[in-house]
Amino acid sequence: MRVCTTMIVGAAAAVACATAFAQDRTSRAFTATGASCSQVTWSEESLALYPRIASACEEVMQRDGKYYVRFSGEVQRVADRGRSVTINFRDGDRLMLTPPENMALFINGRRTPVTGLQVGDQLRFYVPQDQLAASFFESEAPTAQVQVVPIAPAAPAEPGLLAQNQPAPGARLPRTASPLPLVGVVALALLALGSTLTVRRWTRHSR
Repeated sequence: MRVCTTMIVGAAAAVACATAFAQDRTSRAFTATGASCSQVTWSEESLALYPRIASACEEVMQRDGKYYVRFSGEVQRVADRGRSVTINFRDGDRLMLTPPENMALFINGRRTPVTGLQVGDQLRFYVPQDQLAASFFESEAPTAQVQVVPIAPAAPAEPGLLAQNQPAPGARLPRTASPLPLVGVVALALLALGSTLTVRRWTRHSR
């Protein structure tokens, strides 16, 4: 019985550790060892979605113990009353902001409703190290308010479709494969092994 109990506890611990590891891998956009673009290592998920994101890095800053990478981009398309904003960021890829309709972004120190964005507007935003999202700061002050907006890869541009306020397909946040099913199989195998060992032990004692 003790062997079986030990195996169950071990399997549960393995599942918990694997879950925490998987969440850490999928949530981080990058890791940084200093305030330089060359000291930023982007996650596999980030590079899969935006292969040229490293070349678009303009600056790395640290705020509240967290690293942020700064990007600049030009509004290429505004759709669905500002709930879908396509941005072509410098030397990088196209991405899509998906803010709520009533949101007002901090742009050049002023609140600008997303419904008021125009094609050609220049935006500056930051990507935090712990999530693949766009952050907009009210000002450069350390205590300034920050807004976080989900991002998603933009669909390939089509000629003549850069007009404002055209319907856009629903944006989806990136999904990442999870190793949890494999962990579950391993845990079941461990439990089966523990049960087998327990039966053999009882058999030996009964002889």
